[in-house]
Amino acid sequence: MKIDEGAKTGRSERRRLAMTVLGVSLALHAGLAVLAGVWIVAKHFSTPPQPPPILTAKPHPKSPAKVREQTMQAAASEGAAQKTAFTDRIQSTRASALALPDLPRLPSFSPPSMEPGALSASFYSEASALAAGAGSGIGSGGGGAGGAGTGVSFLGVQTQAKRIVLMFDISKTVAGAAAKAGMPMERIRDETARLVEELGVNTRFGLVEFARNYAFFRTELVPSTSTNRKAAITWLHSFFATEGALPRGLPNVVSGSPGFLVALEAVFKLQPDAIFILSDGSMQRGTGIASTIPIPELEQTLVRLQTSQPFRAKVFFVGVGVLPETEKALKRVLASAGGGGSFSEIKREAPLR
Repeated sequence: MKIDEGAKTGRSERRRLAMTVLGVSLALHAGLAVLAGVWIVAKHFSTPPQPPPILTAKPHPKSPAKVREQTMQAAASEGAAQKTAFTDRIQSTRASALALPDLPRLPSFSPPSMEPGALSASFYSEASALAAGAGSGIGSGGGGAGGAGTGVSFLGVQTQAKRIVLMFDISKTVAGAAAKAGMPMERIRDETARLVEELGVNTRFGLVEFARNYAFFRTELVPSTSTNRKAAITWLHSFFATEGALPRGLPNVVSGSPGFLVALEAVFKLQPDAIFILSDGSMQRGTGIASTIPIPELEQTLVRLQTSQPFRAKVFFVGVGVLPETEKALKRVLASAGGGGSFSEIKREAPLR
């Protein structure tokens, strides 16, 4: 019994010791936590608040090169010498055996009248004189090869254009009428080559020959460069029909007998501002049985094509062997739907006596 009581007493003492150690540890941790909290609070209240940062914008300093440039410009402006007036005598301070003559006395100039009527009349007379001089001769005109002019003259017809198309009726009737008029197809080809050679660089051009079928030199208007002019002249000497039929091997041929009206529609799609048509006025319908296109149908087609474009093209009809009644009808059509174009005819010149 004494043994049991001693064991119980030992266990009780150990339990008290453990509880004591645990209590001391808890008390120590609690004290440390309280001290840490007090230190943090004291530090927070003891540190003064920092003012917010103030942002200031400073101008970007000028680069030294810019400052030097402005300084030099100001100095040059301040130190610039006054411009000397020009006298009517050239002088030299150096001795010379050659004496320069006095400048000639210039005639006095009186300004023209500023009345609108007088100015208009003067301008009109000068423009008429220039046009008459530029339009003389067959095939002359253009701005000159490599020039910048837009004047175009074809077989005596003069116009100002930057986008031109020349259409040639190469049927046998036209070839025969041209030969009778003293202007065979070979000469028409040569005059066309001269025109192409003299086109200005600001001009675009196209060439078309037609009968019941038709063919373009190019399928679009080409700029008047040296390369394109040489290619067009080569095309004329290789494929321009002179015997009343399209030659074999001709490129860009539209076959199947589409007729003149289809060719005219294809030309208008290129949006030219001037179209030259050389024909005898007997253009063929083409499709089906060949027949001549009536003038009213030609007029209706031309009106429709003109109104479908952003601007009206000037249509110039160069006739060869045209019947009098056909000529009268064509002039009426061009007056109503020619866009300011005209009718002219190739006729045999009277022999000189």
